[in-house]
Amino acid sequence: MVAPSPKKRRPATALIAFVRALSMEEPVPLAEVDALVDSVSVDPAERVALVSALQQVNHDELTFVLSDLIGRRIARLRERESGLRDLDDVIGVWTQRLSAGALLAAAGAAVAGALTGGPAIAALAVPTIGGIAVALGRLRLRRGQAATSREREETEHLLKNVQDALNAR
Repeated sequence: MVAPSPKKRRPATALIAFVRALSMEEPVPLAEVDALVDSVSVDPAERVALVSALQQVNHDELTFVLSDLIGRRIARLRERESGLRDLDDVIGVWTQRLSAGALLAAAGAAVAGALTGGPAIAALAVPTIGGIAVALGRLRLRRGQAATSREREETEHLLKNVQDALNAR
């Protein structure tokens, strides 16, 4: 038996259908299941619908399978969060230091008279513009990291609610 298409149902109920199929060891497209877990995790109405549907299901194994799928999403979010943090720590910090160093070198050369006129202006402008661009890029990375962190926390809260639904029976 192939699980029903998630396009005919709301994401929470489609996810329950896929989880049922998984618990019966039927083949399901894991990419679609992961997309449904993502969809349910970010939508408050779908999270409520999922927990409500779990309260009505009389099969504890579904909750365990669903907990595992939600745990996979948390792991993916942690990995993305770590990647963004590493990108900022390595590339962002060092590129910003390089821009600052180039600006200081250009300023030193201009003050010492080694660079004058147009070349001095260019030598000062390029690292300044580069430093501003790097700072804006780092801010964008930080916003992405914060958004990913919020998604992870919401997903962890969903996992807690799913496990509480199992314990409430």
